[in-house]
Amino acid sequence: MEREPDGGFACELVLNGRDGNVRAGAPAALGRRLTEHGAVRVVPVYAARPAPGRRSSGMVDVATLAVTSAGALVAIIDTVRGWLSEERNAPAPDGADGADGAGRVASITVIMGDDKVEIIQPSTTAEQRLVDAFVRRHTPS
Repeated sequence: MEREPDGGFACELVLNGRDGNVRAGAPAALGRRLTEHGAVRVVPVYAARPAPGRRSSGMVDVATLAVTSAGALVAIIDTVRGWLSEERNAPAPDGADGADGAGRVASITVIMGDDKVEIIQPSTTAEQRLVDAFVRRHTPS
C-alpha cells in the first residue's frame, strides 16, 4: 500500500506474536487505538476465517491491519509504539500470570508497498535509525 492522492497514506501493520500467535483481541485493540489517534480507516485482513459454525481458538496465526490515514506516518508509528509498550506491560487477559508471553504482540511490521520496517518495544537505537529512514522515504518533501 502506498501514498494516497489526497496526501494521506495507506499501509499494512502485521502483528507478530512472541510465540508465533497473537491473542484474538489484539488486532481490534490496536485498531481502536489507531482510530482514536487519527487513522481514517482500519480494516482487519484475515489470512483465514474459521469455518461456519466453528469458533476460533482465541489466538490468530497472522494478524494484519490495513490502515489509511490522512495524517503523518510518524503519528501512526508513535501510536504503534505506545500500544506495544502497554501490551508488553499489561497483565495477561485470561488472568494467568502471562510470564511466558503467550499470545503477546512482540513487534509490529509496518509495510508500505515493497518497503517495510519492524517496530519493537522497547526500541533500540538501531531500530530508531531504521524507522527514521523509513519515515523519510514515505514522507513527501
